[in-house]
Amino acid sequence: MQKLWLIDGSGYIFRAFYAIAPLTNSKGFPTNGLFGFVRMLLPLLKQIGSDPVALVFDAGRATFRTEIFPAYKANRSEPPNELAQQFPFFRTFGAALGFPILELSGFEADDIIGTLSRKASAAGIPVTIVSGDKDLLQLVDDNVDVLDTMKSKRYQAAEVIEKFGVPPNQVVDVLALMGDSSDNVPGLSGVGPKTATQLVTAYGSVEEILNRVAEIEENSSIRGRVKIAEIIRTDPEALRLSKRLVEIDCNTPVVLPGEAQPLNQLPIEELISKLSVRSFDENELYQLVSQFEFDSLIDGRVVETLRKSAGAPAQVVAVAGQAAALCVTAQNYSDILSALATQSEFALDFETTSLDPHQTDLVGASVCWSAAGPAYYFPFRCNAEPDNALDPKPFLSTLSASKALIIGQNLKFDLEVLLSLGTTVTNPVWDTMIAAHMLNPERGAYNLTVLAREFLNRGVIEFTDLVQDGGTFADVALARAVEYGGQDAQIAWDLYEKLKPEVEALGLVAPFTELEMPLVSVLAAMESRGVMLDELFLARLSDEFAQKLGVLEKQIHTMAGGPFNINSPKQLGVVLFEKLSLPTKGLKKTKTGISTDASVLEKLADAHPLPKLLLEYRGFFKLKSTYVDALPLSVSRKTRRIHCKLNQAGMATGRLSSSDPNLQNIPISTHEGRRIREAFIAPPGKKLLSADYSQIELRILAHMANDSAMQRTFAEGIDVHSATAREILGLAVDAPVSAEQRRIGKTINFGIVYGMGPYRLARELGISNAEASRYIEGYFARFAGVRTFFDKVEHEAQIGGAVVTLGGRKRFLSQISGEGRDPDFVRRAALNAPIQGSAADLMKRAMIEIENLYRAGKLPGILLLQVHDELLFEVPEGDIAQLGQLVKATMESVWSLSVPLVAAVGVGNNWQEAHS
Repeated sequence: MQKLWLIDGSGYIFRAFYAIAPLTNSKGFPTNGLFGFVRMLLPLLKQIGSDPVALVFDAGRATFRTEIFPAYKANRSEPPNELAQQFPFFRTFGAALGFPILELSGFEADDIIGTLSRKASAAGIPVTIVSGDKDLLQLVDDNVDVLDTMKSKRYQAAEVIEKFGVPPNQVVDVLALMGDSSDNVPGLSGVGPKTATQLVTAYGSVEEILNRVAEIEENSSIRGRVKIAEIIRTDPEALRLSKRLVEIDCNTPVVLPGEAQPLNQLPIEELISKLSVRSFDENELYQLVSQFEFDSLIDGRVVETLRKSAGAPAQVVAVAGQAAALCVTAQNYSDILSALATQSEFALDFETTSLDPHQTDLVGASVCWSAAGPAYYFPFRCNAEPDNALDPKPFLSTLSASKALIIGQNLKFDLEVLLSLGTTVTNPVWDTMIAAHMLNPERGAYNLTVLAREFLNRGVIEFTDLVQDGGTFADVALARAVEYGGQDAQIAWDLYEKLKPEVEALGLVAPFTELEMPLVSVLAAMESRGVMLDELFLARLSDEFAQKLGVLEKQIHTMAGGPFNINSPKQLGVVLFEKLSLPTKGLKKTKTGISTDASVLEKLADAHPLPKLLLEYRGFFKLKSTYVDALPLSVSRKTRRIHCKLNQAGMATGRLSSSDPNLQNIPISTHEGRRIREAFIAPPGKKLLSADYSQIELRILAHMANDSAMQRTFAEGIDVHSATAREILGLAVDAPVSAEQRRIGKTINFGIVYGMGPYRLARELGISNAEASRYIEGYFARFAGVRTFFDKVEHEAQIGGAVVTLGGRKRFLSQISGEGRDPDFVRRAALNAPIQGSAADLMKRAMIEIENLYRAGKLPGILLLQVHDELLFEVPEGDIAQLGQLVKATMESVWSLSVPLVAAVGVGNNWQEAHS
């Protein structure tokens, strides 16, 4: 029987680079990574023979994992320049050697390997995964093994158990508990490999561990059990997130270059057949050998081996289903513009020198208004053929005058580019990315590559195929620019024709056209405005933190008995475990010795005062490096403001997310963290105004549940958390409520909204399960309408397959993945979706109406940011009262609820003052 070989190409790149000493060709070009890469692949050729094989690569750092956790792998430094120069040629060499090349934007190589290995294994086909990545050991089964060629080690089930102490199907739970500092996977603080294995062996999966915290806390055999239980209770979602980050996605729609059908959708016989085809290109290989001077590696015997293994001639890579793309010239410019002006709808796509719309130049534009094509590409810059460049002004003028529906993928970017050019369009828009998100808000990625493959069964030319590191789209040859730009506009049009009927069929027209599409231009305007940052304040704060770090450093050095590099794990290990002889039993170990990460320092804090000082030092160091020193780097050189991204397709509930930088994640739990908000300021003569919805989700629950007791609480302006505490704890109506009692009421209120059960409530409040059950039963007895509402939502979801928000957004039960979660997760997500999603609907409508007031000249300030339930404005000092009244009135009247909507307004010179 043939065996399927899946080679982790991305893993080979870095292993090869660091395994080979610095090496260059006669022209001085670094070649050590490529040399090692080829040298590692060649021995596999004889083993593989004519078996099916794929060489798999990461497509980039941005994946569905970075979408759900932006900090994933964010701590990784940029690769050395010597390696970066070699990056474009690894795939080229692999293809020349005859390996089918696979990669998929939005996913990692591990996910592709997992998808193909699972499919082959299910058909009884043996699989060997060639990699040194421990994460891939979770894929081992009766038909799948992992070969680490660098260590000459083959992992089957027995070897996996030897390494992790658990069988392969539980490796992912061990990895989730351990975390991974190199990938920024949080894990469970203080838990190393041994404790992780002990927990999984004793209690099972991550969800079982989350559900059995009380048992863990009482298990004296578990080191640090009290701390572990406390951490789990404080933030259980961190552990679920960790598992999602380390768990391999085994259902990726990867395609071969030039193919349209995803491999995982093919019959297994056809998949194996396609991966058995070797496109060995002898001429290309010899050209590469000559270019990089690898004659010692590639000789006649190697070529003969390649010839024997190649079962088919070289294939021509093409984009399937691509209609023609035509270049607009000076001769037909006016004719094409005239045709464009008559269209009632057209697809639009811009090519620029940068993905930052505030610091970019327009290179070209593509339009399309027919499935049969052609798409038209307008070249405004072309470094290779500057004589063919057109003046963009007539195009922009035609665009401004048009009233047509503009279709596109991630149109917010294109609208921001227009705003940066001084052009404002008021056209209605239809965004394919947002439509795809509404059709399936659980999907991990919504880029053009993914959508083209999923909805059109079409491959695409990737940007990285055209633009080399350090270059821009202006450097691309005109013919290729036409092909690429035309492709994007054509695919956007074809996706529109495909997705529009699906949006209509699922009853999503109203939320899509009334909320999401008007919001696109609102967000584009907000991002274009940006928010001013007091860089001098942050510089002073940086100096202050640096002085604090200096003091801590001296204290640490004194306590350590001499100076050392605090940020060096190796030197720190010498101080802790050799000079101070601190106990090492049970501590996490790395390849270089005992770990010195935060979990280890926390364990050592009781044994010596130095680890506590080190933790304090690291806290200040992270705050300084991650925020105080990093935020100024996000300031636009052109506008001197921060322009963060506000993302519509980031959250399944419909809430907006923030990135580049994430201003929703600025720490405000500590005094030092809150000081960072002071850096966001208004310019001279202006103030910042914050408008924050009060308990919007609970008010929506009161309305949707039609619960008279809860409605009365809000109607009378009573503090809802205190009221709940009085009801649940049996206090008199006029009895004072302590801070701890109010915390109980607040925990129960929000716990109910998020579907919290007795076990989790007991954890949160530190009470018994029985007492937590009594609290919940007491809550539902008092607010009976809430229980009736949840029962109704659950029943309608089971009947109709979806839950619906006030604005008509839907979350489909069949799309919510419960894999790796507790059995009740899907139910909780479904019950919460109408509430959290409705809060998002109300906020979006408020933003749209407020922006419309501004466009009509009725609002004297500008909307800058949206963070959770808060809007931030910049307003002239003389217009503060007017703006506050207008914003408050708009937010409170944006939807007619059975309870009053309340927005609190604050004003200040900076964000912290305005929000306080």
